[in-house]
Amino acid sequence: MDNLEQLSRDIKEIKQALLGSEFNNFKGMVSQVKEIDDRVENLEVFKNEISVYVNQFKVAFVIMFGALITLIFKLFSIR
Repeated sequence: MDNLEQLSRDIKEIKQALLGSEFNNFKGMVSQVKEIDDRVENLEVFKNEISVYVNQFKVAFVIMFGALITLIFKLFSIR
């Protein structure tokens, strides 16, 4: 009988760890994994947005560098 009660307490503790209880505002491991998954998804979206800006900056830099080189060649060819 004692083993059955211990098993029942263990199952209750495992359930509380996974799903949460009123003591931890019902934020068990399942809830924490979902929150982490949401944050990772947000970071992936942010990374994709930043990579677009970085690529645009690279193109703008190449254009400006090319214009500068062209200007330098024009200045030397005028003299």
